[in-house]
Amino acid sequence: MILTIFGYPKTGKTTLFNLLTGQKEKVDKFSSSKGDLHKAVVSVPDERLEKLNEFYNTKIKHAQIEYLDTGSLSFGEVKASTFLDVLRRSDGLIHVVRGFSDPEIIHPAGSVNPQRDISSMEDELIISDIITVEKRLERLEKDLQRNKSKELETEKKVLIKIKEFLETNRPLREMELSDAEEFIIRGFQFLSQKPIIHLINLDEGKEPVREERDNQLILSFYGKIEEEIMDLDEEERKVFLEEYGIKESIRDKFIRESYKLMNLISFFTVGEDEVRAWTIKKGDTAYEAAGKIHTDLQKGFIRAEVIFWEDFVKVGGFKNAKEKALLRLEGKDYKVKDGDIVHIRFNV
Repeated sequence: MILTIFGYPKTGKTTLFNLLTGQKEKVDKFSSSKGDLHKAVVSVPDERLEKLNEFYNTKIKHAQIEYLDTGSLSFGEVKASTFLDVLRRSDGLIHVVRGFSDPEIIHPAGSVNPQRDISSMEDELIISDIITVEKRLERLEKDLQRNKSKELETEKKVLIKIKEFLETNRPLREMELSDAEEFIIRGFQFLSQKPIIHLINLDEGKEPVREERDNQLILSFYGKIEEEIMDLDEEERKVFLEEYGIKESIRDKFIRESYKLMNLISFFTVGEDEVRAWTIKKGDTAYEAAGKIHTDLQKGFIRAEVIFWEDFVKVGGFKNAKEKALLRLEGKDYKVKDGDIVHIRFNV
């Protein structure tokens, strides 16, 4: 999973990147980087892996998130940004929003107003998508003049429908599309269709924020406080966060909330070689989970042996699970649940 951090200047993007990844990229109060791209891969904490590994004492492989931190975007610049392709390749977007006051840092819009900046960025994503649609429609018109094609006509019809929706100033994540329509447009990687977290960087003492709607989540964090204590060990950090009334670090909260927003779950594979977590979409089948592990497992899929992780721990492993009839055989269409241990039977 790739999540990209972006936003207007001086909002705390790199501070957030450091907090989420443990990196120490330079944060400069008075300069604004427009060309740098920071990248880090982070393991997703999951206590269930530790408990499962008690039966194997082998290596643990966590699910992973790749974070990208882009340079600053000026107001009105998203549609022409050099980072546009980076944003499009992402599975989800993290828009960092200024919610803190600092007389030394002048806000480009003249005042601190998180809701205005969120609306402005949403508008920019929509405009970027409209431009993408218009360019493709121009090309389609030329292609259709040379060669009448049912596929091209269908694509044109879908893109006109999308353009009309975008022109109502609503992001594509709010638009209901059929599976066939989704298939036609998936290559465009429309920005306003991606799940997005608007993350407001607040001053100490301000009330935390949480609002969710239509694949969009508004959250808050206290960048200055967490940056000051990030070098402390875990226990000391917890103590300081509690003193400030912060119930959990942005790193833990963000991972949990992003999984929920993007409708993601984890399933496990266990054995003598490794105990591993895999990330899939909620509702994915055993067949799709097999492909996540390896394409050969998907091609030769016969059955999936499935047991919920808590049941596995309670009975003491696979052998006891089989004896107690807790290990189920499921077919291709079985919808994998969060916390399932899945072992694929397959033909080579």
